[in-house]
Amino acid sequence: MNKSEKRRKQSGDGDDKNKLEWTVFAISLGLVLSILGFLGYKIYKDQATPPDLYVEHVHDPSKLSPYRYRVVVHNVGGETAGEVTVELVLKKGEIVLEQAELAIAFVPKNSKREGWVNFVDNPALADTIVNRVISYKRP
Repeated sequence: MNKSEKRRKQSGDGDDKNKLEWTVFAISLGLVLSILGFLGYKIYKDQATPPDLYVEHVHDPSKLSPYRYRVVVHNVGGETAGEVTVELVLKKGEIVLEQAELAIAFVPKNSKREGWVNFVDNPALADTIVNRVISYKRP
């Protein structure tokens, strides 16, 4: 054996990969191909539908804000809604007692965002509280 053959044998050149290396390679390749297949399926199947927003409100008083309401905006549509403006109105019959607005920067698709609004007057004086989305944009 000459010196170059000894060096090649010591450095591992020309050695076949062992079973563990091939197993790790096969598992890694399978995972990468699975992820790429899944992402390709999602791109093919995903349909861009406009934002579909609805609002929930819950009385959430605190010591310093007794007339505070928690507002949750849900987006069940297929696109993000940006610059969302929500309005809560206290009504007694047809008379508007007070209204409050909440601005939310964005609501991604299939998600929810929450915020709080405070009223000056006691909401118990109103017959009903009406909530609605006033406006939003596609970002």
